[in-house]
Amino acid sequence: MTSLELLQKYDRPGPRYTSYPTVPEWTTDFDSQDYTTALKAAGAKQSPISLYFHIPFCRSRCFYCGCNTCVSSGGDRPRRYLAALDAEMSMIRELLGNRDSVEQLHWGGGTPTFLTELQMTQLFDSISANFNISPDAEVAIEVDPRVTTVSQLSLLRKFGFNRISLGVQDFDDEVQKAIGRYQTYDQTQELFTACRELGFEGINIDLIYGLPLQTVEKFAGTIERVIEMGADRVAVYSYAHLPSIKAHQKKIIEADMPNAELKYRLFAKALDGFLDAGYVQIGMDHFAKPSDELSLSLKDGNLHRNFMGYTTKRTDAMIGVGMSAISDLSGCFAQNLSELDGYMQMIESTGLATFRGISLSENDKIRRWIILSLMCRFELSFEELSDRFGIDFSESFEQESRDLKQFVDDGLIDVTDRSIAILPDGRVFVRNVAMVFDSYLRTARRDKPLFSRTI
Repeated sequence: MTSLELLQKYDRPGPRYTSYPTVPEWTTDFDSQDYTTALKAAGAKQSPISLYFHIPFCRSRCFYCGCNTCVSSGGDRPRRYLAALDAEMSMIRELLGNRDSVEQLHWGGGTPTFLTELQMTQLFDSISANFNISPDAEVAIEVDPRVTTVSQLSLLRKFGFNRISLGVQDFDDEVQKAIGRYQTYDQTQELFTACRELGFEGINIDLIYGLPLQTVEKFAGTIERVIEMGADRVAVYSYAHLPSIKAHQKKIIEADMPNAELKYRLFAKALDGFLDAGYVQIGMDHFAKPSDELSLSLKDGNLHRNFMGYTTKRTDAMIGVGMSAISDLSGCFAQNLSELDGYMQMIESTGLATFRGISLSENDKIRRWIILSLMCRFELSFEELSDRFGIDFSESFEQESRDLKQFVDDGLIDVTDRSIAILPDGRVFVRNVAMVFDSYLRTARRDKPLFSRTI
């Protein structure tokens, strides 16, 4: 079967599996009381935790954006929001009891550097007052080079931030105009150089393929520039075009969008470019230098994936703070309200703002582990599955084994009596392979797609 035929066969909406069960399966029946119970249960352990803080503010909204953001020029809302973050983390800290050691801290958004230096200091002081950040913790932040200053970077380093992710998407002028994001190469290069001089241990650059007006030739130019910069890690995400859910994406002209074949060629160009430059492919859409922790973790079999992406830090409690933030702990997922004023009002009145979530069944936990193994390692060991859960793959997944045959026949995976291995040609289809083990997809009946296309 040709590459084009494979694309036509497998290009369909599917989850990215930052969680399992996926968000559409979560329910509003899971509320703040359930989250309270989960936090108290998590507090019974003493291992380190991960913390994520969502800063939703942006000065403008890029047309492609799929994040939960709030366009703002400042005013009183950031002040109220910081007060809400402080109140929420104080409540979380109380429910966790003595469990306060943090191994992973991440600020995302939105644009965290939308905050002034005084506000950034206020937030970090509040975190430090509630939790103990380990000396060897991974402390990371996402930044927009268009609005981030060297002075802010210096302050972040003073706080102990050691990893930073720079949003780029594409350096081509025409593509930037089509997505409403104007960011020169010089802006990015200057900030990158400042990060390096300040001693950030890991600098990541985010790219997106599948944007309007992208061509293989122009995207190759962006890839070459990123390689020349010397990024430690690169994320190459597939653009999720869901205008029925994200109304601002309607500003993107449909006729300018690449088809599935072109999207595949764009990713293939990125794959070839970064591998030829010596980077290691991490999971389905990340690349890292061989000396980077992600590459070493992949080699050791310890790579993990959560809502912060691929990570070397595997904690059993990832706690999200802020509007739309998601927590993963005590066998459940919990998400805060995704509307800014509503979130702040809930925090002011009750201290928590949970509006949906799910408690995982044993079957959910087994399938989640399988999917994460495929997404992180491109492999599923039947022996390890048996050791962890006491089940035999061939007996427990007869239907899934039959469904996998098409991937074997197409030369995308190899199945033996010991394991499933996703072959190099199959890695771009890893989401499709993972979907075989998603029991919820077998019964889902929805009026409109809730997931981006797999290619």
